[in-house]
Formats: sequence, structure tokens, C-alpha cells
Amino acid sequence: MPEPITTVGLGVIAAYLGKDGIQKLLGPTADYLGGGLRDLTQKRVENIGRIFQKAESKLGDKANKEGSVPPKVLKTVINDGSYNDDSVAVEYFGGVLASSKTELGRDDRGARMARIVDDLSSYQLRTHYLIYSSIKHLFKDKGFVFNMNDRNKMEIFLPYLFYSHVMDFNEEEYNKGETLLRHTFFGLANDGLIENNFQYGSKEHMAKRVPKAEYDGVICQPSALGAELFLWAFGQGDKPLNYIFDPEFTPEIEGLPLIVPNVLAAKET
Repeated sequence: MPEPITTVGLGVIAAYLGKDGIQKLLGPTADYLGGGLRDLTQKRVENIGRIFQKAESKLGDKANKEGSVPPKVLKTVINDGSYNDDSVAVEYFGGVLASSKTELGRDDRGARMARIVDDLSSYQLRTHYLIYSSIKHLFKDKGFVFNMNDRNKMEIFLPYLFYSHVMDFNEEEYNKGETLLRHTFFGLANDGLIENNFQYGSKEHMAKRVPKAEYDGVICQPSALGAELFLWAFGQGDKPLNYIFDPEFTPEIEGLPLIVPNVLAAKET
């Protein structure tokens, strides 16, 4: 039997999925799970269980197909994901794990995707979801694909008043909005998850690029990597980027809207 990649045991995961669920999700890679929990706190165990539950719910028709999650992906998800109790992070880690079940043993792309998720702050991760979910619903009938010609057509304007509401900012967070916007959008751009030509500022400044803007806010464009992460986060990492607009793709997170209220397409399409 391979050496355990962490001290998380089969018994813990089985408590959330059942032994059959473990095999359906991980395939032979389940053999890499150890037998003890000596080094994990109860909170980390709970986080792992929630991630595996999300992964199982996103398997779709993969649940009854042959395949496995590469050990490298499993190690990254467990080691990094166990420290994340944010609901969006749990959703994303679960989706990456589900996306990683494959018949190709060397397809360990999910390890990188999991590290991207782990590197994002809770502000950046939630904003990533809100941006791409809004883009999906704004442009679903436009026939766009996520190539260089179409991505710039999917530029959006996020009004800060409504964005801050769905981000669930408290008074302190709302009052330091510029600091959080700088952290969030520069971080997403530096990681390649949005294009680096974003802008934020006053209504008057925004109206120079988006004449219909009636609020202070943010203008940003999607990127190829950002769209790829969005698909991985919901168990569809093997699909082409334009699958985002497929009616069968339903990326929903409990407690978050499908679209930021009053979001606008920044360009006429």
C-alpha cells in the first residue's frame, strides 16, 4: 500500500461520503489515505469532509465511470483545503477535486488549480465567482467564446454599492472599500484571473468608459485562466471555456446571487 499522503483517514471521509462514495470519487487513489488523524484538528477534519461532500455532488456522470484523482491533486486539496472554512473556498476545492477524476493518470492539472484557490483571499475568491457568474448571465445569448477577440467584449461594470452588499461587507469593510478593492482586483489581475486593464473609481470616472454607469464602481474583463478556474470550481475542468455559457452549466453557491444586481455590460454588444 502506498505511503499515506496525510494523516487523514478513510474513516473520516467515510463519515461524510460512505466507503462507496470514496471509491467513486477517488478510485484507486483512495489507497493513499492514511489511517489516523493525529495531526489534524477537528476543524480541519470538518473542512475536509465538507470539501469531499461538495466534490461528490459535482461528479455528475463521472460517479459511475472508471478513473481516479491523481495523488498529487488529492494531497494538495487535503493539505491546503483543510485550512479553509470559507464557503466559497470549500465549493472551489470540491469542484477541483471532482474535475480531477480522470482516466489519465498523469493529468494532475488540478493540483495547480487547488494552489490557485488556496492563494486567493476570501475577498478575491468571492469576487472571482461574482465576476464570472455575472458574465455568464449577462452574455449567455451572445454567442461569445473566451478567445482574444471576444473576451474584451465581455467587459463588465460592477456598481460598488451592490457589489459590497453581495460581498456581505460589514461597516468596517465598507468604510475601507478602496483598500479592499485595490487588494482584490490587483490580486486577481496579477494572478491572471482577470485582465489587467481593470479600473475602479467614482461614478464620473466610470461614466467615461460606461456612459450608463450611475454609481461608483469597478470595470473589468475576464481572462482565459479566470474562466478556466471557474469551470474547475464547479466540476467541469475538462470542458472548453465557452461551456460557461451552456444552459446545462449551473454554477450556484448557496447564499450568493447568480448575478451582481445592476451589473452592466460595459460595451455595446
